[in-house]
Amino acid sequence: MLPNKKGLEIIRTYMKIYNGSNEDFIKEHLVKELIENNVLVETEDETYTLKSENEEEMMHSKVGALKEAVYKFVKPSNIENLGNPRVLDLCSGLCYNAISALHYNKNSKIDMVEICEEVLFLTLFLDIPFKEHEIIKDKVREYFLNKIGIKYKSKYDNINIYVEDARKFIVNCNKKYDIVFHDAFSPKRDPTLYTYDFLREIYKRLNDNGVIISYSSSIPFRSALVSCGFIISERESIGRKRGITLGYKNPNFKPNRINKIDERVIALSINAIPYRDETLNLTKEEIIKNRNIRKEKLREKLIKVGKYISTKQIKKGNIPEDILKIQEENLNSSEIIIKMRREFFKDIYDEIFSIY
Repeated sequence: MLPNKKGLEIIRTYMKIYNGSNEDFIKEHLVKELIENNVLVETEDETYTLKSENEEEMMHSKVGALKEAVYKFVKPSNIENLGNPRVLDLCSGLCYNAISALHYNKNSKIDMVEICEEVLFLTLFLDIPFKEHEIIKDKVREYFLNKIGIKYKSKYDNINIYVEDARKFIVNCNKKYDIVFHDAFSPKRDPTLYTYDFLREIYKRLNDNGVIISYSSSIPFRSALVSCGFIISERESIGRKRGITLGYKNPNFKPNRINKIDERVIALSINAIPYRDETLNLTKEEIIKNRNIRKEKLREKLIKVGKYISTKQIKKGNIPEDILKIQEENLNSSEIIIKMRREFFKDIYDEIFSIY
């Protein structure tokens, strides 16, 4: 999903005249025009966000674009206590996550991936109250000046910007990361970066104690993380009722469990069937359609073998007592989910999860 079309059109008009020396002029007019057209919106912490294609959805929550970056991504990553963390910032957008990461750890090495040039361009003209914004702006400036043939070399070599589909980036990436900020739009609207196949590629590129962090608490997303081998966890989220999701590769501590209802639904419900994109180039419409087909096949299979339980009943805990008791064991959420699946489906486990 992309930002609001009107907003993109406005930004493009200024991209065409950008030459590096006219930033003050563009800042004065671009921000004003976006606000007047109601596509650039001030959030509660006095930082700005853009409306998306869907007029009702913004790129950040109303509690604050910068605040969201700090408390949904940077603080939960424990980046402050890492030596020289390598960070993959997916869907960098207006760059709040990267700016905040540098603010809390100046030694961070960050690869920023964003498919929309217009959004990156806009960060040059926003006032973000962390001095590290100047570092990111200098890298963005380098990208756009070099693109129009003006040679410019940023003095900051710990930041890289990749303007491309994150799926293409991850396939060609041979680096390892300690932290992945996964800041894509919600999977219901655009699941391209929430598929099992994409997340599996991220898993391969995480260091042993690495973590992926997402604001999404989507059931198929969390289910995909478990299937990829992540130990999933949950933290409180500002501005939302549901918590953020963390997926650890090999944590050296016992992570917080997700809520018990979600554990049961991920383990036993057909709604947990992940999105798939084996070639990593399908459209969002194809990914959603294929999942619906696989979901219906799974429903039919479970009904046939007498193992179908509605999501409503699973949420209520109306499942076999021996399966329910697994949630009382001293295990992490991923271990609980896998054990519930294996115990409930038993001899047909492999057959059932081949549909996944």
